[in-house]
Amino acid sequence: MRKKIRQGKTYFKSTSILLKKRCKISAQNLIEISLEAAPKVSRRAGEALPSSDFCLTNFASASDFHAIGIEFSSGSHRATPIKTRCGLDENPMKCKNSAGIAQKMVEDFQQVGDARLINGVESEQSVLWFFKSICKALVFRINTLLGSIDLVVQRALKCLLFVADYKRAHHMVLTCLFLSLVSMFSLSAQTPRKDSGADGLSSLVALKPGDKIPDAVWNQPIELNYFNGKKKTIKFADLKGKLILLDFWSTGCPSCIEGIPDMELIQQRFQDKVQVVMVNSKRNKDTPERIKKRFKKYKEDFNYTPVLPTILNDTLFTSLFPHNTLPTIGIINPEGEFVLNSYASSITEDIIKDFLKTGVSSRFIEKSEIQNTARINTRPLVDTTGLLFCSVMSGYRENYLGVYPAVSYSEGNSLFQVGNYFLNTCYQLAFPDAFKGVQSSLFVFDDRITKEFIDLMYDFKTTKGQFWYQLYLRDSVTQELAFDYFRNALIQRFHVAVERKKGIVASYALSLDVSRPLWKTKGGMYMNSVDKGNESLIMQNMPLNGVIGFIRSVLDKPVIFEGKSAERIDLRLPGNFLDLSIKQKIAALEQHGIKLTPTQYSGEYPYFYTVSTNHTK
Repeated sequence: MRKKIRQGKTYFKSTSILLKKRCKISAQNLIEISLEAAPKVSRRAGEALPSSDFCLTNFASASDFHAIGIEFSSGSHRATPIKTRCGLDENPMKCKNSAGIAQKMVEDFQQVGDARLINGVESEQSVLWFFKSICKALVFRINTLLGSIDLVVQRALKCLLFVADYKRAHHMVLTCLFLSLVSMFSLSAQTPRKDSGADGLSSLVALKPGDKIPDAVWNQPIELNYFNGKKKTIKFADLKGKLILLDFWSTGCPSCIEGIPDMELIQQRFQDKVQVVMVNSKRNKDTPERIKKRFKKYKEDFNYTPVLPTILNDTLFTSLFPHNTLPTIGIINPEGEFVLNSYASSITEDIIKDFLKTGVSSRFIEKSEIQNTARINTRPLVDTTGLLFCSVMSGYRENYLGVYPAVSYSEGNSLFQVGNYFLNTCYQLAFPDAFKGVQSSLFVFDDRITKEFIDLMYDFKTTKGQFWYQLYLRDSVTQELAFDYFRNALIQRFHVAVERKKGIVASYALSLDVSRPLWKTKGGMYMNSVDKGNESLIMQNMPLNGVIGFIRSVLDKPVIFEGKSAERIDLRLPGNFLDLSIKQKIAALEQHGIKLTPTQYSGEYPYFYTVSTNHTK
């Protein structure tokens, strides 16, 4: 490239010398030209040059002039075509070149000569004719000279354009380098970053259950941020050998934050065997200011600051354990293998204890991509192709959000679904008249109803207590008729119906000991950890109605409370509380200032009773 530039400079220099020589020769030859031959030569020149030659013969596009940085006298940054010759019909003085000026001079001289002839000065005619011939010869030579200059200018422009091409190539190289840097930064935003402990791990792919955590991940430094402002950097390998629970959360997920105290209890219970690390993904766009503001509110309302550390702006673990909903718990076993992504509700002390003992993960609920994020147009539970009618009930449907009961119509067909609703709610939907205006603490169960059914009725935490119902009919169906089919499906499945009764039933009267208010809340985050197998059952800052509902679920009779229900309760019971006898449970509650006295209740209540398998209603 440099060699070509040097050659261009040499060529331009030699061309300049040649131009000077030609100018000298032209000046000498001008005197030797015959006066008779001059007009002929001029005519031949005029005939040989078509009008296009007078116009833009040496033309460079505006883009070419831009390339070499030329600016024009107008001051505009936009290049306009320039003319090296004037058109035949143009005013020569408007053309900014020497040829036009020379031609104008000849016309002026002609006008002077004509004027003198008109005045009768014939003595000057020969002189004027001679002078006129010299001027025409001069014009011819100038045109010839300009023709040579045209070639020189063309070659000079080629050299300049060659240099311009070099500059453009240089700019193109710089542009490519710039775009490459932009692409690198763009890709780095999509790959694990150093701030999540993933520097240089762009080749990692999402893990499947059973995959080992790559060594490159274990070797990465992890910055743990504490909510009191402290920070700590560790290697992820420092946690190897423990059951690692990655709690994915964001400030926009209230249930995530409300579940942190439960995860803190897990950490306290299994200090040496389990490590809980909260993970805030970069895609949440949670800034430190937003996080601080969010937990300032919890500090003011509940005097609560999380003690668990969190990873901020994470891209590594979010990429390794992909998920679409929060909260999500990513589980890594002590052997360094990815177990699965699970629901926070399945992370109980009992399940963790069982997993640490057996290594079997069947009790963890696997959480993959949700199939019905919009909760509408949910794929039917049963394929309806070729069916005229279908009424079926199943247990919990994996990876589906709850679907509110409503009839949808399509091409004359009816579809009705109740999706992943708790059994307690299903019965209240199917038998609305029996439950209207009655608290759940007043449920009365027939003596023949099994304990398994009662446990399901009060299970609001696990998927065992959730069910799915589908009705399909190749015809239109009303909402009322759809609920009739739903009600019959419940009876057929559980052999239990419910109706509203009025009368006197045995019950417990609940009262709070104000002289010993051990039950009164001390504030703090709302907590409800009453799963079987926990070291302790904890209800913290919990509304009294919720506590009464729990107490009814562990006793054999309805519970009545005549006082105000605006109180909030703190209650911590031993882990074996659910296995105690009724008498022992009542005694344990009394130690916390909650007294239960046997009594009679007179009024209306929902009454659950058994029915035969052939019973329909």
